[in-house]
Amino acid sequence: MNPAASAAHVELDTPRLLLRSIRESDEALYCDLFSDAATMQHIGPPWTRAEAARAFRRVLQATRSTPLRALFMTLIPKDTQQPIGLCTLQNFDTVRRQTELGVMLLPSRREEKFATAALIAVIGHAFAALDVDEVWVRFAVDHVACERLALSVGLVRHPGISPLDLGTNLWRWSAYRGSWRPGAGVPAQT
Repeated sequence: MNPAASAAHVELDTPRLLLRSIRESDEALYCDLFSDAATMQHIGPPWTRAEAARAFRRVLQATRSTPLRALFMTLIPKDTQQPIGLCTLQNFDTVRRQTELGVMLLPSRREEKFATAALIAVIGHAFAALDVDEVWVRFAVDHVACERLALSVGLVRHPGISPLDLGTNLWRWSAYRGSWRPGAGVPAQT
């Protein structure tokens, strides 16, 4: 598959969730997430709405670039058909054949295991459709909820830690094409 040709038109389907490529109509959701202090608590300082709007325009450009620079997807529960979050693949490294994965959900929807379903779908898509052998996430060493999420989707803690990660108190967790087993122990309803 040519990821650059199809990145703007990705659609993934899980039993409870639809993930589709981000589009112009998702700007309010994007700005809500990145300007919310609770959502940004473990990511960085919240942005102003103006900063988020500028970043959103850059995201749209990145998702439509050749070669592919980022893939942002909007998470939409099938029962409500209302967007609740974002999932992204970015920081593609074509030499190491790896990409960074992230997910953000509206605070009111975090307890419903949508992040688990989204990550499993996106990692599966990355290995099936993109030239990557590793999909990785980074989060704070003491972020217990993220560690549970990483384990639930089959990620393993990276054996090394970069000086940058160590200095910011972050762990790197990865899924590897040859060994990833999606969702070990994840309940069937996700």
